[in-house]
Amino acid sequence: MVRLYIVRHGDPDYDTNKAEGGTLTTQGQAEARALAPFLAKEGISHAYSSPLGRARLTAALGLEQIPKFSTNYYGELRIEDNDSKQNNFEANVPIEDWTTELTTWRQTMHLEDAVQTGKKKASVMWEFPAPILRHQLLDMTQGTKPTKGWYDSCPNFQIYRDEFMAFQTNADDFLSRHGIMRQQHTNNYALSPELAKATPQQRQDVKIAVFCHGGMGATWLSHLLSIPLPMVYASLWLAPSSVTTILFEEYPSSSGDGEIVVTPRAIEIGGTRHLAAAGLEISNSRYENYERPAGMKQNFW
Repeated sequence: MVRLYIVRHGDPDYDTNKAEGGTLTTQGQAEARALAPFLAKEGISHAYSSPLGRARLTAALGLEQIPKFSTNYYGELRIEDNDSKQNNFEANVPIEDWTTELTTWRQTMHLEDAVQTGKKKASVMWEFPAPILRHQLLDMTQGTKPTKGWYDSCPNFQIYRDEFMAFQTNADDFLSRHGIMRQQHTNNYALSPELAKATPQQRQDVKIAVFCHGGMGATWLSHLLSIPLPMVYASLWLAPSSVTTILFEEYPSSSGDGEIVVTPRAIEIGGTRHLAAAGLEISNSRYENYERPAGMKQNFW
């Protein structure tokens, strides 16, 4: 069964190389290096990254123990001392532009005074005040009465409906290149004929790692798991360098035509086992004057 690994970048330094999407703090580099033995043990067969620098560097460090993807240098940063090692990273870890962070998805309601007066940007959508979203989605989650859908329940999200639909199309196009085909009429996926003909072991060896971002990763989870996007934003958090593992569980088609239906099942969300193995903890954010885990935002309205 195919596995997908959604890897968030390590602790970010947004201020350095800002035009290229930032980089990683010293802590973030340590987090990314801690990914290397974990991902090597998992046996990653395909790897991709966001175009932003903080995700790209996480990928270079996190894949250094897999020869197919390894490199000696990333920019000015020396990764390996072995000068004989070829630079396989740029050639074998393509950039997927659609996996960039969704920084243009900004809130338009419940804004603090500094935003309303133009002194700062509005917060991104995945930082929307969680109590409001949970209340707006109460009928849907409790099944207390019929509902038209979360677009109607959460009006602040309606303006990004087209963007979310385009995101879903890009995500499904990506999976289709790996033999996971969307079935629009069932909300499931099916294996391509070529992948269905492969042996179970060959399919099990398909392990895809995508190095991306917190908001983008949560948005992808909403689509894969068919959970309302606002509820994912209100209820889940992906720590820096965390790994979310999706198993595409296989079922024979009831039609008897040999088709194999697959459904995405999350077997780990926001996993940080690699940090514990390396003796690391999630660092505190350096962007706030109060203590909170790096990568977790506090909502104000």
